[in-house]
Amino acid sequence: MTLSRRSVLKTAALGAVTSAGLAGTRFAYAQATPLKIGVALPMSGIGAEAGAAWIAGIKVATSQWNAAGGLLGKQIELEVRDDKFSSAGAVAAARELTGSGINLLVGGSQSPMALATAPILAELKAVMVAPCPTVMSLTHEGFQKNFFRLSWNAYIAFAGIGNLLTGKFPDVATWSVIVPDSENGRDMARYFTLGAQRAAAKAGRTVKVLDPIFASLNKADYKVEINSLMNAPSQGLFVGLTAAPCISLLQQGRAVGMDSRFKVIGEAGTELLIAKAMQKSTPANLWSISFWAAGVEATKKFPLSQPLLEGYAKLTGDKYPAGIVHSSHRATLALFNAVKKANAADTDSVIAALEGLTYETAMGPYHIRKEDHQGLGNAYIAKVGAREEAPGYGIADAVVLTEADVAEPPTPGKKFEA
Repeated sequence: MTLSRRSVLKTAALGAVTSAGLAGTRFAYAQATPLKIGVALPMSGIGAEAGAAWIAGIKVATSQWNAAGGLLGKQIELEVRDDKFSSAGAVAAARELTGSGINLLVGGSQSPMALATAPILAELKAVMVAPCPTVMSLTHEGFQKNFFRLSWNAYIAFAGIGNLLTGKFPDVATWSVIVPDSENGRDMARYFTLGAQRAAAKAGRTVKVLDPIFASLNKADYKVEINSLMNAPSQGLFVGLTAAPCISLLQQGRAVGMDSRFKVIGEAGTELLIAKAMQKSTPANLWSISFWAAGVEATKKFPLSQPLLEGYAKLTGDKYPAGIVHSSHRATLALFNAVKKANAADTDSVIAALEGLTYETAMGPYHIRKEDHQGLGNAYIAKVGAREEAPGYGIADAVVLTEADVAEPPTPGKKFEA
């Protein structure tokens, strides 16, 4: 059968329109394809409550940037996996995320998970920003180019709180310490002791820190450890257990009078999560190292603080976030600012942009050292406890810790010796 010239032209025109339409569809699809960020944090087990706070901080950062236009002309989309608050779970989550083509990760929330994932990131062709791990080796002898610690480390945090509490409570001559039975726990004990002894020496006195009590994070009953603490010849206590284990220890200890047994209790960053759980049973003289004291006068001067507080309240219905919400918000902002700076999202470009990056956070400017990928900003050591005003707990006092003033020098690839 032969075709008329008119039929040929009509068919050609239809083909052109169809091709243009398909091209337009492909272009629109390309424009709509989101920029995916992988999140590997605890959603179950003993770390679930802390994980919920971290994920909330990430979601607030993402919604803020999406409202401002996203990144690289795309909206940002989160892919969240449960690391089960374990090393094996963290590795499995990272492999699953990168296996689906995601190279930008927020994870390694605490030391065991970070120690497990940092060494495999180069193999996975991914970059990870970590909100809370403190173990020293991550940015020293275990330094990995693809990993960034956007948190205080054990030297900054625990020498800092040891120094402050020893200076603030001169009648405490002896300290007890309970920490996780891990590399990170030994770092905690070592640097708390160092900070306490430095403060005492500066004041012309001596202080003794007893040998640490090591405890598992994967247990529900701390009776043996509490008995040891109750019988120790100490007036002060530092608790290096975090999240649910810290709360369990303090709740169980209160039943036998441990909260009144010590003149002061310091702890490693669980802060408002303790007060939320214990309410008016919170120890009367509890001091925490804190990433962010939301809503207090000292933080209101930072332009991003109130928007974070409001964003968190809108997302969760909770007006009183724990400081760790800021730690994950800050880590996520680092990724976003690095992608914007690089104008690219490939791993090598983002690593290069993160190195030496200074950007704004809810606690003011934050800087990432190029040499060892250690983040430095402002933190608080805060008194946390019950109070009359709603919601019945909060931060009663806070002292600013400027991390750059107390940070150790960078020694990537070499063990740090204080």
